Amino acid sequence: MKQINKLMLIGIGVLLFWNCSTYKAQKQEAQLNFPELGTLIKTKGDIWYSAAEQIGVPNWSKLKVDVKQLPFNRSSYFSYAKYMQQAGKINSISYNDSLPYKPKYLRLQLLDKLGFTNLLNSEAHDKLRAYISNDDGYKLVTGLNITVPETEMPTFLQAEAIQLQKDEYGNIILVVINGEFEKRYFFSELHVFGYQYANFCWGEDQYHNLIIENLISEGQKCPKGTYLKASKVNGDKAYLKF
Repeated sequence: MKQINKLMLIGIGVLLFWNCSTYKAQKQEAQLNFPELGTLIKTKGDIWYSAAEQIGVPNWSKLKVDVKQLPFNRSSYFSYAKYMQQAGKINSISYNDSLPYKPKYLRLQLLDKLGFTNLLNSEAHDKLRAYISNDDGYKLVTGLNITVPETEMPTFLQAEAIQLQKDEYGNIILVVINGEFEKRYFFSELHVFGYQYANFCWGEDQYHNLIIENLISEGQKCPKGTYLKASKVNGDKAYLKF
């Protein structure tokens, strides 16, 4: 009997160790992998960490992108330094909160949320809209925090236009345009250390079809008559057609 109990304890210990190792691996992967701009994600998490799984890319060809240069603060620098350490990359940016000069990073943001809302409500996205309406954990990635070498900062800040495009294989690329000069970046080439996303506010059109009324930033409330949960939209659900 004692031998059986001993074996059971060993088995439980092995199981706990495996679960803990799996948890740590998932946590580390979540902290290293960031979604791409203009994609759909499924957020998930618990009290210890949160993660986002990229689930798809809407059917767009080009998207306008805005760029802002922002100074690091304690929070943003901590996120950057932590990412660089976990990714095994050299941190070439130093930060001292007591000094007046603060190093800077770039924030890329989608410009036309209204246009993107109309795109998602198009017939071509009927199935996608039906899919994401089942769970309010689905979000749209609308911003990324990145660092680039100091010598490349002017390329971004003085650009005539910045676009998201897709190459012949469907990979998302960031295109920085200055006159006839274009420079292309895969997101894997950039140091992405944070992202922002938008929630969907659901409503219905005059035919009681479920549609996306607004895209709102995290922490904002949906306008009156629209809902984060598609299931709360008023109307006869028998008339909902996708």
